[in-house]
Amino acid sequence: MNRAAILAVALLASPVAAALTPAELSRVGATPPTGAVLPAGLGFVDQRGARVTLANGSMPTVLLFADYSCKHICGPGITLTAGALHDAALVPGRDYRMVVIGLDGDGPAVARRLIGERLQSLPREARSVELLTGTPAAIAIAEKALGYHAEYDAEADQFAHDAALYVFAPTGTLAALLPETATTAPQLASAIARAKLDAAYVAPSPKADDSLAGRISAICYGLAAAQGVYAKPAILALRLGGIALVAAFAGFLAWSLRRQRSAV
Repeated sequence: MNRAAILAVALLASPVAAALTPAELSRVGATPPTGAVLPAGLGFVDQRGARVTLANGSMPTVLLFADYSCKHICGPGITLTAGALHDAALVPGRDYRMVVIGLDGDGPAVARRLIGERLQSLPREARSVELLTGTPAAIAIAEKALGYHAEYDAEADQFAHDAALYVFAPTGTLAALLPETATTAPQLASAIARAKLDAAYVAPSPKADDSLAGRISAICYGLAAAQGVYAKPAILALRLGGIALVAAFAGFLAWSLRRQRSAV
């Protein structure tokens, strides 16, 4: 399934309402400080239960935050990131290390299930990705060090968080910050190449995107807050558009198969 279809399916599965207020959602973001580095000395465990640290001096690190039990774009975001790395012909364990920090305490079993569900078509990436579980204190330290802020919705038991993709140099210095659901293979390959040269990240000039599409692509959360961040008609339009996109993609596949058969 291509990138657009994966995101369309994620949108179709998203609920119409959520409980966080506009003020709480406005605090969600990824704004790394100048000279941000991977924090050393934090203890996490991966999906196998092995103890892991964030800092690793042998290769660039591709890092994202996710809620392992999320029903929105966390799972598709992991798939898209691993797929872009694969399409860039980058070899895990040689060219990069992919790390996911769990925002909740779901644990290794849920992390293993997520890998099985989302990376079954990418076996090499599935074997190498590290889905980490840590204590609330360790997660908070990592978030602060990287300028990452998520908001927890206790009513829905989910996090509103930025769909950001961090790329670090082998030294642990931040080299790039990319949109998790919109990064192409060439962009990711370029970011990792920069990371290998230990090129430091330079934050772009602030540019607010207050549009509906901009907010949805930036934040992994329900598509509408209870106080009306997104209007229901807009949500309906998005879902209808997603259905049309999936239908068009299915039609294209059927047409391609018929054309191949007629050519035989």
